[in-house]
Amino acid sequence: MNSNERREKLLHILKTSNKPVKGVDLAKELNVTRQIVVKDIALLRASGIDILATSTGYIIYAIRNQEFKIKCKNHYNEEHILLELQTIIDLGGKVKDVIVDHPTYGTIKAELNLASNRDLKIFMKNSKKNGFKQLSSLTQDYHVHTIEVPDENTLEEIKKELKEVNILL
Repeated sequence: MNSNERREKLLHILKTSNKPVKGVDLAKELNVTRQIVVKDIALLRASGIDILATSTGYIIYAIRNQEFKIKCKNHYNEEHILLELQTIIDLGGKVKDVIVDHPTYGTIKAELNLASNRDLKIFMKNSKKNGFKQLSSLTQDYHVHTIEVPDENTLEEIKKELKEVNILL
């Protein structure tokens, strides 16, 4: 198999896998060294394919992500907000938005798009600077986030951790 065929096979493996694939496993499957896999991944990325390297292996980020809604208790201080958002991000999720159901105005949604610690830091800094009042303060009980995760295992980890810190409803 030539290098183009190998990269096509590597791409097929990543697209059809339901979980991250380790570089070592790709190397075995393709009968090459781990270094060749790393180079092939770099070439595929350079061609515009969004391959994400995680601690558990490679995934095609745009193809594997799924969106879920999670219902969270309202928080009453900045530290609690930070804990909630940081937990989701640290475990591999992206916080797309926050949604509340207002008794008069109905559903109110605000885009967040927080995918990294940097995003979160900027969000919290801007919140303080702009006299932040959390959207969830418009309701008494809960708010909902749309989160994007690479797989259902990540979702379950996030939900478990949020339950442990008494955030998830």
